Amino acid sequence: MAVDIREQILARVFEVISDIPGIRSAHRNDGDIPEDSLPAAILFDGDEEVVNGETRKLGRPTPVHMTPEIVIAERTVGQIGSALTPLRRALITGVLVDAQLEQIVNPPGGGGVRYLGCQTDIGWMRSMHGALRAQFLFTYNLKPEDL
Repeated sequence: MAVDIREQILARVFEVISDIPGIRSAHRNDGDIPEDSLPAAILFDGDEEVVNGETRKLGRPTPVHMTPEIVIAERTVGQIGSALTPLRRALITGVLVDAQLEQIVNPPGGGGVRYLGCQTDIGWMRSMHGALRAQFLFTYNLKPEDL
């Protein structure tokens, strides 16, 4: 039985974020993370849309863009920005140079991966807390017969 390429990509991205040095816990589509599990990486499946609104021609794959979001949440007593920087660097590098992810996304005639950027959210209470939300664009060929 074939495995949906979208799920293959998301499963591999989850493995990549789980292996980021310094990450204590990884989660998928769960934003309720206990403070003692930080720093945490959270993968949100994100959106999917057909490239340029193309209509699928019978027997041909449809190019699709998928934009999952990855949140890295941290708390610290000092410089939260400095604490997030190495996690951000490892996230971007991990996703963009992962050989298994490249094989999934870029088969012959396939697509690719692009880093779109990140936003930060920093606040304070008793200790500093912060998060960064990174977006990636995955382009792949959707084949309904593989669903």
